[in-house]
Amino acid sequence: MKISSDYESPLVLEKIEITESTFRKKDVSLEGLELNVRVDHNIKNIGEDGYEIILSTSVSDVNEYIYINVKGKAIFRTQQKNRDILEKNTIAIMFPYIRSYISIITTQPGMVPIVLPAMNIIAMINDKNK
Repeated sequence: MKISSDYESPLVLEKIEITESTFRKKDVSLEGLELNVRVDHNIKNIGEDGYEIILSTSVSDVNEYIYINVKGKAIFRTQQKNRDILEKNTIAIMFPYIRSYISIITTQPGMVPIVLPAMNIIAMINDKNK
């Protein structure tokens, strides 16, 4: 089946996968924990119009009673050469997959699933580039 639209993006997601994940929970009360989210990424040019993006997201409290790390990899194709736009758009596309995965792996007996908030990817990248 082929689906077409007048508004197709020039950025094409060819492949996305979770390549690594870690989930640790210590046997303590999780009530009142404050979790912090850290997102790192790397973009590598592969071929004339291809890009491999690695997105790593960690969630933990200060004492690491809960520790989650998820790494995903995606392959995108595009003629877009503006790295800033490419970086922001690819991460914005990938992050919901990572966010969903974290919710799924934390849906464990005796635990409230962790649902990460929506992230302002543009602000995150701008802060990193300062």
